[in-house]
Amino acid sequence: MKPQTLFRYCAAALVMLASAAASAQVTRAERADVHGLTDASAREVATLIAQPGFATAVTGTLADRPERGVALSAVMARFDPGARTQAARTLAAQDRQLRQRKGLPADGADLLQVRAYVPAGRRLADLPASQLWVAVLPRGDDRRWTTLTAYDAQGRSHVLDARIAPTFPVLIVDIDTRRAVKEGMAVVNAGLQARGLQSPDRIRVAADGTASLDLTRLDRIRLADDQEPWALGGAEVFAVVSGLQIGAAEPEMATVTLPWLDHDNTDYTPGQPLVIWGNYRFDAANVQFFEDDGDTNYQALLIALTDGVKAALGVFVPEYAVVADIAGAILKAMPTSWFANDTDYLDSLYLLRRGENYPDRMGAANNAKVTLSAVTLTE
Repeated sequence: MKPQTLFRYCAAALVMLASAAASAQVTRAERADVHGLTDASAREVATLIAQPGFATAVTGTLADRPERGVALSAVMARFDPGARTQAARTLAAQDRQLRQRKGLPADGADLLQVRAYVPAGRRLADLPASQLWVAVLPRGDDRRWTTLTAYDAQGRSHVLDARIAPTFPVLIVDIDTRRAVKEGMAVVNAGLQARGLQSPDRIRVAADGTASLDLTRLDRIRLADDQEPWALGGAEVFAVVSGLQIGAAEPEMATVTLPWLDHDNTDYTPGQPLVIWGNYRFDAANVQFFEDDGDTNYQALLIALTDGVKAALGVFVPEYAVVADIAGAILKAMPTSWFANDTDYLDSLYLLRRGENYPDRMGAANNAKVTLSAVTLTE
């Protein structure tokens, strides 16, 4: 290897290591802040439970679909329309801080939500509202959770088993990850476009003027059973599609939300476009699945997909083999905390080809099983 080439590779490696170390420190701090804010919010809600007006607002809103989250701001608006109480101001401030910690625009919708776990055969109304406990999800890998903390109206903490569900209803305060992922993917895609790493859709125009667009459609997906704890809500999964740009030695990347994919060990048949072809050299692309566990910072994700991926790749010739390397660079560039617990990264599909069908394709990690179909849309 020539000295100049060796120098460039070493420089790229040093940039990547420095970027990863800084990102890891920031991400750990942000995750701690996110958990601290949700924990403080759960404590606040628990103290409000003793007040009949608030308890009625919560239980009435959750009566029909207790497992579905309701924005805390909406509950507070019913309980305290003028936001006159200190609790209303505190929860609003914590919601604003959460948006900042997650790298989302300040003017978006509130993220804090309250939902309920209700055992089979029971109703939320079975327990007097003033006796409800308010739980907060623990940090770290949900497959290693052993306990979680719940607070009562007197501010006392109680320990619940993370694996054995309680026999009584429990309220849970957490983040509306569905809303966060939708906003976060918009932030990431806009950033990729601004940095020249996501191209506009290339539509084919035939000699007769007919326009067409080739897609790879996700017809079916199933994730392996991870034995999720009872307190965990539905997963919020997104995909990163990657490959080589046409006409430039640059990665091409896009993110796709999968908002309907809530649970493991379940077949989903969305019929959703996954890869939009035309922007990927060699008509080849990778798809990688990730889960937002509630504390993802989307600005950090954008940096990982831009600076981190380019640093991990270093200087390269745009050859076919590099397509798979880009997927590897994405994993290397992701914040290390995403892989310390092995929770956020789900699986990878390497070197998908334009125009090909993939029945029951297993991902590299044997976690995702998908059926993909080639589709051409015409005007």
